[in-house]
Amino acid sequence: MRNVFHTVALLAMMTALLAAVGWFLSGVEGVVLIVAMGWVILAFGQNVSPKMLLHAIGAYRLDAEDLPPLGELIGELARRAHLGRIPRIYLVESQIMQAFTLGGDPREATIVLTDALVKTMTIRELAGVLAHEVSHIRHGDLKILGLADLVTRMTRSLSFLGVLFLLLNIPLAVSGAAPGGYVPLPVLLLLVGAPLLSLLMQLGLSRVREFDADIGAVALSGDPIGLAHALEKLEIQQEDLWRRMFLPRRPGMDPSLLRTHPATQARIERLLAIPVDSPPLPARFLSDDIHAAQWEGLLRAPIRWFLRWWR
Repeated sequence: MRNVFHTVALLAMMTALLAAVGWFLSGVEGVVLIVAMGWVILAFGQNVSPKMLLHAIGAYRLDAEDLPPLGELIGELARRAHLGRIPRIYLVESQIMQAFTLGGDPREATIVLTDALVKTMTIRELAGVLAHEVSHIRHGDLKILGLADLVTRMTRSLSFLGVLFLLLNIPLAVSGAAPGGYVPLPVLLLLVGAPLLSLLMQLGLSRVREFDADIGAVALSGDPIGLAHALEKLEIQQEDLWRRMFLPRRPGMDPSLLRTHPATQARIERLLAIPVDSPPLPARFLSDDIHAAQWEGLLRAPIRWFLRWWR
C-alpha cells in the first residue's frame, strides 16, 4: 500500500510540474494543449508492437517445446498472476545477464532474456527473475513508467522552448521594449530546474516500482531466496564489468537519486524480510542443483526459430 501511495504521489507531482511549466508559458491554453498532446501520444503509443524492437536486437522466440522447463515455469507464474495470456519468451544472444519486459498491453507483453542469464542461473533463480517480470506485467508497470517517461520528455521540451524564448527576448528586455519588462526569478528557476526535477522523480518512481515488483515476485513464487540469489549474481557481473573497463569505481558508488533500480543489497534485505504467505512453486522449480547450462544445446537457435519471428 505504501508503494502505491508513493507511485500516485510521484506521478501527481510530475504532472503538476509539467502543468506549471505549460501555464507559465501559455496560460490555461498551454495546459489544455499539453493534455491534448499527451492523450494523443498515449493513444497511439499503446498500439505500437514490440516486434520492431525485438527484430532490432536480434531476439528470437522460444516456445514451450523448445525449453519445456521454461515453458512450464512461465505458464505456472502467469496462472498465479491471473494473466489473460501467457507472456511470450524471447531470447537474445549477449554476454550480459539481463531480463526485461516489452509491451504496455498485458496481451502483448513479452519477456526478453539473454542467453547468458538463462545459462548462468539455476532453475530456482530463473523462477525468481521471471516472477519479477511477471509482477511488472501484472501491476501495469510498463504503462506507469511509460507515462512517467512521457511527462519527463514533455517537461524537458517545454522548458527548453521557454528558456530559448527568454534568451531570444533578452535584447528586448534590456531595451525595455519587452512586455512586462523582465521575467520573475521563480519562473526562470522553474524553467531551468523543471527537467532535472522531473527526471529525479521519474527515477524515484522506477525504484518504487522495482521494490513493488520484488514483493509481487515473492507473492507469485512463494520463494524470496531464488530472486535474492539471482540479484547477487547480477551484482557480481556488474562489478566484473567495471573492473574490465579499468574504471576506479564500482556500480554501487552511484548516487541513490540517480539509479533506476534500488541498491542490490537493499533489495536483498527487503526480499528476505518479506513474510511469505503464498504457496511455493512446485519442487522442480525450486532446485538449486538444476542448472540452466544443461540446456545449452537447446539454446543454439535452430533455423526453425527464425521462422517464428513474425508469430
